[in-house]
Amino acid sequence: MPDQNPPAQSSSDQKFANILIVSIQDLPTSVKAQTEALVSETSAEDLLRLQHSIETSPRATSALAAYELNSSQVVAANIDGDGTLTLDHPDDDMTRERSAT
Repeated sequence: MPDQNPPAQSSSDQKFANILIVSIQDLPTSVKAQTEALVSETSAEDLLRLQHSIETSPRATSALAAYELNSSQVVAANIDGDGTLTLDHPDDDMTRERSAT
């Protein structure tokens, strides 16, 4: 389940192996509801911290840019157990996955 906490960034590009960029609209119904609830509870300050954290990761910003997105469009993020960084955005016409290099 995506959360509003930004990934640790001290060595950000070593914290994840893959990047998945997902539209919230494309999430399974239960995950979508949980994500939307978390997003609605996220303060503007926390969202800005998340977006700034993403900006400090060249791999994350590059993956977003490849799909004409930027950190200001990300509303949630999560790093799962296999090292996949998922960045959620509200655009309903994109689901993109890229392997991190």
